[in-house]
Amino acid sequence: MGIEITISPLDETDIPSVVEIERQSQLEPWSEQSFLEELERLHSHMLAARLGRDAVTANRTWTAGEAAGYICYWCVADEIQILNIAVHPDFRRQGMAGALLAHAIERGREKKVMLVTLEVRRSNDAARRLYESFGFKVVGERPNYYGAPVESAILMELEILKNDV
Repeated sequence: MGIEITISPLDETDIPSVVEIERQSQLEPWSEQSFLEELERLHSHMLAARLGRDAVTANRTWTAGEAAGYICYWCVADEIQILNIAVHPDFRRQGMAGALLAHAIERGREKKVMLVTLEVRRSNDAARRLYESFGFKVVGERPNYYGAPVESAILMELEILKNDV
């Protein structure tokens, strides 16, 4: 990884940073209320990738401990469903998304989860490559799943009891 981070549970104080990242990362961003609702769901888990030290980027000054990326996933029975993952543009391609995904998968292993699922935009090649690097396989497609712009979702799965991450 190119930058020092820690991964820890996201809390309500992280929501403004997460909403900022979301707006810069997603074509159909979640609202602040959506994130707050996820914090209340018992089966929902939200993790933040926090900077290990202060940083200055072309766009802003960052404080150690600030959330620069996040993942939201549900853990139900023996399955994890990845709902959302994003990294601030200042820190992309430095291993942060992979660290978040690895952490979620490891937590699933600890809970004896057998399967991790997700949907990804057909055009999101960078995300698809990341998931494939973890061993996710394409298992289907949801036509016209996304609305802005209209685009299919690729369904991917990872059987974590049969793969090493």
